[in-house]
Amino acid sequence: MPAQSTPEPEPPPVSVAPKAKVERVPTPSEPRLVGHLHKGSRITGQLAFEGSVRIDGSVEGEIRCLETLTIGEGAEVRARISSRVVIIRGKVEGNVTAKDRVELLTPGRLFGNVSTPRLIITEGVVFDGDCSMGAAKEGGVAGSKSLNAEKVAVAQASKLQPDSSK
Repeated sequence: MPAQSTPEPEPPPVSVAPKAKVERVPTPSEPRLVGHLHKGSRITGQLAFEGSVRIDGSVEGEIRCLETLTIGEGAEVRARISSRVVIIRGKVEGNVTAKDRVELLTPGRLFGNVSTPRLIITEGVVFDGDCSMGAAKEGGVAGSKSLNAEKVAVAQASKLQPDSSK
């Protein structure tokens, strides 16, 4: 009689856990974005963000951001901007106010006034406007001191010149 082989028992089913989604943790110098307006997008109106945001599209109106606002190379913005940090690589037409700093990076173009304690401008940037870095806001003290110093210098120079009428 031929030897009968006994069927081997089937191995128990292997359960495969779904692959966990791995998120890259941003470095401290790279703020976590709460918004991103991609290239080709157009928005008109008032934008307000509680975190950092990047704009690569077109915006017209007003932008308020509590953290870092980055205007990408292809972006075109015609707006009044206020943020903690503003980084401009694209084209901006409008006034910019930043609590910490404004960075104008190549190939950025800014046509408007800047109010910030720190301004960083790299070579190749176009900036057409005025900049206020906080000193003149203290009751106009800095502006009046320099004006008074000029008056004193003119008065002293006129006293030193010989009187030609004698």
